[in-house]
Amino acid sequence: MRIVFTTWSASAHLFPMVPLAWACRAAGHEVLVAVPSDCVPAVSAAGLTAVAVGATAPPAAPPAMGGPRTAAVLRDWPADWPLRLAELGAPRRRMLHSLVDRQLRLADGMVPGLLEFARTWRPDLIVADGSTYAGTVVSQLLGVPLAAHLWGAAAVLRLEHSGPGDSPLPGYRHLFEHYGADPAHHPLGWLDPCPPMLRLPTGERRLPVRHVPYSGPAELPAGLLEKPTRPRVCVTWEAGARPAGPPPDGPDPLLAAAGLLAADGLDVVLALGPAQRAALTRLPDGVRAADASSLHLLLTTCAAVAHQGSGGTAMTAAAAGTPQLVVSPRPEQMLTGERLRAAGAGRHLSGGDLAGDEKAAARVRDAVLDLLAGPARDAAHALRDEVRSLPAPSRVATYLTELAARAHG
Repeated sequence: MRIVFTTWSASAHLFPMVPLAWACRAAGHEVLVAVPSDCVPAVSAAGLTAVAVGATAPPAAPPAMGGPRTAAVLRDWPADWPLRLAELGAPRRRMLHSLVDRQLRLADGMVPGLLEFARTWRPDLIVADGSTYAGTVVSQLLGVPLAAHLWGAAAVLRLEHSGPGDSPLPGYRHLFEHYGADPAHHPLGWLDPCPPMLRLPTGERRLPVRHVPYSGPAELPAGLLEKPTRPRVCVTWEAGARPAGPPPDGPDPLLAAAGLLAADGLDVVLALGPAQRAALTRLPDGVRAADASSLHLLLTTCAAVAHQGSGGTAMTAAAAGTPQLVVSPRPEQMLTGERLRAAGAGRHLSGGDLAGDEKAAARVRDAVLDLLAGPARDAAHALRDEVRSLPAPSRVATYLTELAARAHG
């Protein structure tokens, strides 16, 4: 069977798909990965074959998610907000719709190249990242079965269908109609690495798949697996996001808290990519850096991890059984933090609540210390056991291709 995987983002959305792509290859299927041109090196580094189908993606955060007015909108979201979209109010809905608008621009840049490639190569199955609408358009136009792949989100977010009565938003409808496609087209199911303890209910068909951590090619740092003599805490954040230097109102809370935790006598390690490490001209006293590509190994030695709530980091920590503090910058990451808190495996601080707070770093430090002193370790181990109970990518590859074959009739 010919299978094309497609996504718009190198790390946050490509990396969770790599183990399944390799499982499909190992099962004997032909696999290609269609991505914007700036993602091609990451695909190649994973040992997969890339097809460039669009230009470079825009920066990680859309304009509507930045600026001083955003902090107020980011405060006090319901813990289960994806189930209560109609109650969020106009400012919050505009924020969510701005995320859809960004994905629509990405899709519009990818559809022509993806469609041309698919017409030539004639795949039997498309596995599209759940926020890569180009895959849905091409699936519908060519009649190719589609599976959507999630990245660790606690909910199956269908924000593009958050119009009145769950109807498609105007921009989403326009994207499909521009290419002569039906915006009502749905995938066969949603490949979902999120363990049951963290999930929110959905009417969509979930296809569970075990999260197998992958963060890019890496070399094991010397001494990493040795048992630490002091409690070890990992601090990390999204590539391209702050901290890349102090913001105008003072040091970033995560970075500043790392220094405070080190001063408290903890073994603090920053897990950073090369560009992130280069952007930090000076590490806080007592803090060292490690390659983020070895995060899955580092976290097995850590008593806690503090991060921004990205799906990949949250699932990697869940797989390692590591208690988590989420300092969330955006609504989806807020949801991850709240689900971890509800499961007892983590704590959550909203970036909107920390904005402008002179004691933000101390609040982050105190939340980590509270995490270390409480019962979160047992809940984190239960979460790890749930991750391990999900079907491995090798099993899912077999089931998925059988499902696609039946859909072909």
